[in-house]
Amino acid sequence: MNTTHTQGPWIAEYRNRSYFDIFAPSAHAADSPRASKVAEICSNGNKSIDEMRANARLIAAAPETAAERDRLRTINSELVDMLARLVSRMHAMNDDRDPLYRAIVYDADKAITRARGTA
Repeated sequence: MNTTHTQGPWIAEYRNRSYFDIFAPSAHAADSPRASKVAEICSNGNKSIDEMRANARLIAAAPETAAERDRLRTINSELVDMLARLVSRMHAMNDDRDPLYRAIVYDADKAITRARGTA
């Protein structure tokens, strides 16, 4: 998947009572890990420092979270394809007399449809 966001890792840094900054490394300033500001968390007096810190860490984790999401999507797709091949083979066996067999094939067909969003 092509990344269209600022590359990570991102760093959350406490600036003062009301602000946290989120920085990303910059290729143009190798000596400064804070060369590119990605976001700023501002309290406006209505958020505690703990809440601001938690929000800043959540935002700073965005690149890693997106990478993990993409990895899990790939795994999910592979598992759904494998299940579809298995069900296809089971359909070819066509042993509809066995109620357990029918239940397994029915549930697997439903899971494949739901996972592929084709319901």
